Parts: sequence; structure tokens; C-alpha cells
Amino acid sequence: MFSAINWHDQYTLTKERIIYTQEQHHVPGVHALAHHTMKDSIPSLKWHYHENSFEFTISTKGTFSFSTRTSSYRFSGGDVFIAFPNEIHGTNDIPVSVGEIYWFQLDISNPKEFLFMNENTAKHMIERLRALPHHVVQADAEEMRPLIQQAFYLAQRNDEPEFIASYLQLFLHLLIHSANNEKFALSPDIGRTLNYILDNITEELPLEELAALASLSCSQYKQKFKKQLGISPRHFINQQKIEYAKLLLLEGMSVTDIAMLLGFTTSSYFSTVFKKYTLYTPTEYLEKEK
Repeated sequence: MFSAINWHDQYTLTKERIIYTQEQHHVPGVHALAHHTMKDSIPSLKWHYHENSFEFTISTKGTFSFSTRTSSYRFSGGDVFIAFPNEIHGTNDIPVSVGEIYWFQLDISNPKEFLFMNENTAKHMIERLRALPHHVVQADAEEMRPLIQQAFYLAQRNDEPEFIASYLQLFLHLLIHSANNEKFALSPDIGRTLNYILDNITEELPLEELAALASLSCSQYKQKFKKQLGISPRHFINQQKIEYAKLLLLEGMSVTDIAMLLGFTTSSYFSTVFKKYTLYTPTEYLEKEK
């Protein structure tokens, strides 16, 4: 039977994961302001919702897959995933992949207690947020990322909550603007190499070869690729190889044969990379999918 919980983030302070609640940041309407760096995959997010609250999650490194009851959404490179108030969401049993995210939850139940805005301005902002047309907004990472990072930094310093709120307000204004004026596209050179990777995923795919295909130096290519996709080319290639490996495992191919086909030096190295991206060894993954 399907079930979901009304989730409330608790104050957390570890090397990889920091969550500030209202008791720490003192910004009205903001339940949590948080940051998590994943050096390895972590367990999937269980189905949950946030009562009367939006949740905004921005990827600053890596590619992530979040789901609602009806659809799954991939986001990366400064993209923002939006969970609407009371909307059930999670990762649909998919481990959370390697990368870095920031998120905050925004309670809309009381416009009088909303980011220090006056009531009428808050109501207008809430209406515009409710009208957002997509769950994933492809925003300008160079504009959006520093805002959430600065808000989090100010919370870390226990700075004035009005300062924190001002960065979150600007973040939301830019989010709304981006959602209604999306014109995001990969540049032709990066798009060309992306298609080449997907069409030749069983090849070794050295970065020098991909850079030449894009008519860029290797360092220029890595920088441009990461800026547009939010993930390094090698990380992207490994992700795609592991996704293909999952299909081959389910079709009955042996771990050794898959490792050889996908260009891994040994089956043990393949298993190590597989676990890094999925949280399971190939054998454990097969058992889970039976």
C-alpha cells in the first residue's frame, strides 16, 4: 500500500550535511535551509510531502532524479526542482547520486510570516509561485547559485535573518522569471559531443577525443561541459555507462562481460564504480530487481 509522510527536516550538522531550521536562521516562513554534499550515492528519499510548504532544491554539482506520484524529473547544473505544497515526492527507490544540492522549504500558510514581506506582497509572491508551470526550472546557474549559497553562508554565520531573507526573495524572483522565460539550450559543440557519447557509450570515450570533436582544448571542453550540464564529462560518461549496465544485467549478461564491453579495466573496478553510482554492487542490484 502506498504511503507518504509529512516530512519535517531536523537540525543537522555533519561534514556532508547541514540543515538549519527556523531555530537557527530565524527567517519567517522558512522551515529549513540546507546543504548536502554526496561523495558517494546515498539511500533513496522515501515518499514524503511538506504540509503547506514549497520545497526548492538546486543542483550545484551533479545530476539528480526526483519523482512525484506521476512523473520523474532529472535536473542538474543550476536547475531547480520544485515540490509544490502537499505534493508527494521522493526518488522512487533510486539512490541519490554523487553531487551537491542546496534546498529550502517555504511555508505559504501565513502571508504575514513570509520572508519579512508585507502581507499583500507575500500574497502576490505566493500566487506567482503556485502558478509556476514546471517542476524543473532551467535557470541561469551563474545568477541562481550564488544567491542560495550566500543565504546559506549567512545562516552559518548566524547573520541578520533579514539579510538571509533578501537573498531568498531574489532567488524566488529570478526563479519565477526563468520559469516564464525559459530558452535554455546546449551550445552546438557541447550538444554534438553529448550525442556522440550517447551513441558510443561502449567505447572508451577519451576526453581528448571529445574535446577535438567540439573544437576545444581539453581544459576548455571540461569547463564548458560542466558549466552547461552541471557535471564533469567523465562523471556524465560514467553515469551513462552504469545506466546501460543496469539494462545489460537485467538481460542476463555477466558482470565480467559487461565490464569488458563498457571499457572498464577489470570487473572489480566496474563493480566499484557501479556501487558508487547506485549504492549496490551489480549482484545486489540484480537481487533487488528480482
